[in-house]
Amino acid sequence: MKTKRQLFTAAAAAVLAAAASLSAAAAQRGWQQEGDKWVYYDTSGEKVTSSWVKGADGERYYVDEEGCMVVNTIVKDGKDIYYTNEDGVRVKNQWASEPNVDGICDQDVDILWYYFGDDGKAITREEKAVKLTVDGQERTYFFDSDGHMLSGWQRIQEASGDTHTYYLGNENEGYAHQAWQYLEPDEKNETVNPGDNAITNNPEEEEYDGAEMYYFGWRERATTGESLIDDKWYFFDDNGVMLRGWQPRVMINGAHVGINRYYDQVTGARMSGWLYAYGVDESADDPYWFYLGEKDGIPFNEGAKDSDDRLAFKEIKGLTYFFDQQGRMITGLISTGGKGLADCKAIQEKYWGLKGDIGKGKGKKPAGIYYLSLEDRNLGKLITSRRINVGTDEEPLYYHFDSSGRAYENAMVNGYIYGDDGLMLRSRQNWALIDIENDIYLSKDYSRGELKDPDTAVAVIPSGSQVLISTSGKVKKEGIVQSGGVTYRISNYIAEPK
Repeated sequence: MKTKRQLFTAAAAAVLAAAASLSAAAAQRGWQQEGDKWVYYDTSGEKVTSSWVKGADGERYYVDEEGCMVVNTIVKDGKDIYYTNEDGVRVKNQWASEPNVDGICDQDVDILWYYFGDDGKAITREEKAVKLTVDGQERTYFFDSDGHMLSGWQRIQEASGDTHTYYLGNENEGYAHQAWQYLEPDEKNETVNPGDNAITNNPEEEEYDGAEMYYFGWRERATTGESLIDDKWYFFDDNGVMLRGWQPRVMINGAHVGINRYYDQVTGARMSGWLYAYGVDESADDPYWFYLGEKDGIPFNEGAKDSDDRLAFKEIKGLTYFFDQQGRMITGLISTGGKGLADCKAIQEKYWGLKGDIGKGKGKKPAGIYYLSLEDRNLGKLITSRRINVGTDEEPLYYHFDSSGRAYENAMVNGYIYGDDGLMLRSRQNWALIDIENDIYLSKDYSRGELKDPDTAVAVIPSGSQVLISTSGKVKKEGIVQSGGVTYRISNYIAEPK
């Protein structure tokens, strides 16, 4: 039987043992260094594993499955992603990276960057723009659903449903670039096909030639279509590549109506005024002159709708020029009324098939024979109120053009007769007898190539008459002339044997 003293001693021993145990547990609580690692023990002296620990400094630390504090490490905790620095502290508002050793990202990059916000979590707003201030400059970034910063070319579908192209720089930049950029095109878009929505009937693919110019503006997305930049217009394809030359290259075929503009081959800026270039289809052997609108840049008369052959004229700085339906300035001798022309160097084969009135409405010039200067200093200028030799000095071919520019036909001008084909009558021998096949009227009876009053006009030389013409083409008005051994009496231009 135990005495009271014995019972007291046993109880005291138990208390001392418990106290010793609590003292040992207290010694194992909190952070402890084990070798070169730090571990954390909870209040019961148990080592904490695979969990966040709040330190005495209020910061968060992470211990792995072995209970060791992790440093300089990306921590994936469920759906959330964190990063602990070299002191093991969970970072906030900070960038961090890790090698892309296992190709865990769809991007072809060596380094994976993350950004950790106010709560320490990596931003995972897939395809949503994130504004971050880096080095004192606010920039736009995009991240995927795993928190990886995106870089390079990216097609981002926005909340509106629209998809836009961004360039986010290299794997160490990642921010949306602005303004003008000279870049290698996206490998996924090595060629561009206009597609179903493009304004063209020439769907041939175009290959990009090395680096190209892009404009991202201050909205930071690639500009497409025509855009006004710094008071100048530029044209970009669906991938954002700045295009040059004719755009959007609409062919003038059948019902297609041209709406082309020309963009400088060097600067890309839309041009206006006179332009010397190949046509839209570039099938011609030689370039042409075009006149581009000062405000809209559209070639004058390109894609005229009224008919396949409608011609137009335009006065530019006091001079008049003709343009065909493709907007090309016309040069040389033309006949738009179906009359044949004398074979001469003044005829430009590319304009042989022109027909119809020039212009429309009350101010139009009626179909007929016209001459657009071939002289370099006045190239394309409409010749008016002048006689022009389109032949040679040895074999002259004369037309006389009225004040509207149309060649006289069946008319007498300054004592010279111009026949039904507009050519001046002349002979190889002096005072040759010529038969007149059509009524000839004085030039004063005409206006803009048409008889002023056909019902009252009286022919100065009726058809069926004969006249005598000198080698210069001058017609004899009065007198007696011998020709071919026959003596003729001439009265008011009409010659009859004496």
